[in-house]
Amino acid sequence: MSNRLNFNIVGSGPTGILLSIALSKLDLYIYLTDLLTREQLIYQDKTYAITHSTRKILLKFGIWEKLKPYLFGFDKLSISDSVTSSFTNLNISDLDDDISAEKNIGWVVKHSDLMNVFFWEIDNHSNIFFISPQNLSQEKIKFDYKFISTGAIPIHKKSFNFLYFRKKYNQSCLTFKVLLRGNVESCAYEIFREEGPLALLPLDKNLYQIIWTSSTSKSIDRLNTDKNFLIDNLSTILPDSFKLDQIVGDVNLFPVSLSINLSIFNSKKLLFVGDSFHTFHPVGGQGLNTCWRDVNNIFDILNENSFVRNHNLKYLKSKYYLSRFKDIFFTLVITDSLITFFANRNYLLIPIRKISFILLNKFCFIRKIVLNQMTKSTIFKLIK
Repeated sequence: MSNRLNFNIVGSGPTGILLSIALSKLDLYIYLTDLLTREQLIYQDKTYAITHSTRKILLKFGIWEKLKPYLFGFDKLSISDSVTSSFTNLNISDLDDDISAEKNIGWVVKHSDLMNVFFWEIDNHSNIFFISPQNLSQEKIKFDYKFISTGAIPIHKKSFNFLYFRKKYNQSCLTFKVLLRGNVESCAYEIFREEGPLALLPLDKNLYQIIWTSSTSKSIDRLNTDKNFLIDNLSTILPDSFKLDQIVGDVNLFPVSLSINLSIFNSKKLLFVGDSFHTFHPVGGQGLNTCWRDVNNIFDILNENSFVRNHNLKYLKSKYYLSRFKDIFFTLVITDSLITFFANRNYLLIPIRKISFILLNKFCFIRKIVLNQMTKSTIFKLIK
């Protein structure tokens, strides 16, 4: 074989597989592994919100146009506070000039459609090898670097001598799809409630993804209840324009936490990426978008610093963690603050909550700051 470096990506979810596609642009052999089969990885009942920073990243790696037929865009975002009965509506006129031409605030994509496009892409790259861990162990390959992208539950923690911080919210997230009756606008909703935020993402005409956060005990009770009762329960808290018809598919439950996982106390050539590196509360839909900004950053470091060409990966870890600090810290603080301020009925905070919506409705520049931070993040201009 040639003198190419060998990289191992452990975990073939949306983050791991995009990392393999990105790194395939460099002079590398990439071995992508997962305990699940290709079919198990593809056919999962999940949905993701896509921001403008992610659109720019996917354009960079040649994925956007291939994924575009499977995206459902939304041009309005309604944010409301059920405790104070406050609300504001953001639309494309609140976007910055450099992204307003897209005519969408964001997009939504089904997991299965996303993964199908990703697997079609890696099938066309001769230097990406999707292989089971068992078969890979028989290859006796010496890896120059390993990337851990196994999701929110990190593996082999003790062996990696990591620095691990975690904050539990004592909340869980119910996700399921619902069909609606009548004409529904292409609008996404974020509803702040005492028990936790409720998000509604448009997937298709009259089809919405529900992301319903509440205490773990309530979430489990709702998971185990009859679907008709769940529909009736949900109907009482949705906007009046929503007329629920039925639940489509399964109801799933996911834990909610904030975590940071750093492998900084060892000299091993490995990095945590995506949810293995950090998790946030799902409010604002920043999870996968932040994960893919990790991918973009790793590619830029390897591409711009001649690490691959010179076979010198000594400073990859330090550059990665330092360059990702600002974006991750900012996302962590914003999402955690939103839950602290809006997911309760603290009477001392209610005046602040009311004032925040008054300012949003009164001042256009504040709406622009809020919306563009959500969809562009702090690194939009750095994505080349």
